[in-house]
Amino acid sequence: MPSITIKGISPALHERLKGTARRHHRSLQNEIVACLERHAESPPRSKADLIAEAAALRDRLPYVDHDLVDEYKRSGRP
Repeated sequence: MPSITIKGISPALHERLKGTARRHHRSLQNEIVACLERHAESPPRSKADLIAEAAALRDRLPYVDHDLVDEYKRSGRP
């Protein structure tokens, strides 16, 4: 069976992977393989889909009055 060695993983990523493996009741090795399989099997998304997703996320953000933000920035300054 082929194998892969992954070098240079940050300690934070290693801990996140270990936590995810624990939650899924898998070994770290099996969790990494599952992540790779999920990523490799997911179809590529079109630019139009990505733009639509970004627009939907933007629409969920609260309204920001930039004039009011500028006013708050200037208040109290000489």
